[in-house]
Amino acid sequence: MGTTKPFIGITTDIKSDSTDGESFVIEKTYARAISNAGGIPILLPSLSENGSLLKDTVAKIDGLLLPGGRDMDPKFYNEEPHPKLRPMRLERTESEIAILEEALRRDIPVLGICGGMQLINVFFGGSLYQDIPSLISNALIHEKGSVHEILVEDDTLLKDITKEKCFSTKSYHHQSVKALGNGLRISAKCPDGVIEGIEAQDSFILGIQWHPEREETEISKRVFISFIDACKKK
Repeated sequence: MGTTKPFIGITTDIKSDSTDGESFVIEKTYARAISNAGGIPILLPSLSENGSLLKDTVAKIDGLLLPGGRDMDPKFYNEEPHPKLRPMRLERTESEIAILEEALRRDIPVLGICGGMQLINVFFGGSLYQDIPSLISNALIHEKGSVHEILVEDDTLLKDITKEKCFSTKSYHHQSVKALGNGLRISAKCPDGVIEGIEAQDSFILGIQWHPEREETEISKRVFISFIDACKKK
């Protein structure tokens, strides 16, 4: 868009408060990570009822960040809710799907983190394990900041970014990719087999299951800098 610093749209959650009503919110760590990497963070409202506004908003950004959150309604991948589902507001998911669709139409880079990665997978026709402890036998602990290794696949965008085949990170999710979305490939796994990274094969569409915005490591910096660099080229 002819600017040194690209504009990066970050989708938002909906928070209800008995005093202030409803607000659009997202953790400031996402905006800080984008800013530190050289981008300009722009918060996108979850207004699923106004598709034309969402489309016009995406026209103003150079890249899209889909952040983490609670669990999307499994109706989006044709399953009934699991008893341990932690539901997210339907308006957010519907907004993110519309925003992602427009971002892909414009061919701008997309980075999905945790729940954002899961949304990318479902958007492309994949499905999710709704609760890792209940549905994946012998799985490691993936919640509450537990530490485990990430095994990165060779010849992937993620390998080009991280420059590492194996590293450790903290984990904050209880859902994961089950059936892989159409046109996507696996770029990383946990040693227990849980998928930790997915990506498109011919464009910068990257999903990672961990939270680089919460960690000040070289790998985290590389993720955001590579994303911003890709956005500058659009």
